[in-house]
Amino acid sequence: MAFFFASLAFMYVGRKLGWALSRAALYQTPFPVCLALCVVWGSIVAAGMWGLIGWLQPGAILRWIMGYALGSYVAIPNFGLVNESTVPNFAQAQHLAISNLPLVVYMVSMVALVYGMPYLLG
Repeated sequence: MAFFFASLAFMYVGRKLGWALSRAALYQTPFPVCLALCVVWGSIVAAGMWGLIGWLQPGAILRWIMGYALGSYVAIPNFGLVNESTVPNFAQAQHLAISNLPLVVYMVSMVALVYGMPYLLG
């Protein structure tokens, strides 16, 4: 039960931070800086959710739904922030990167953490 409420708090805080990051930096910075920030955001979300799962040890259903799936939702920093039709043509590539790259980084990082860390930790 603690994991359920901790996940909801993670989602609330993560969404707010993702939106703030999007507004303050992702749409304002040059494309290479935006890509780097997207990689960092996806990695931070994966590490945070992995740590939460490791700390509270939820069951399989909670781990998959309130853990991995909820982390995927939080990993997209601009989800629900912008209306897709209002993004100008010149900014479409950056908008697409902001929408997809952190999610891909989150998934790759989570697989690496879940399957790789037990071997590194012994």
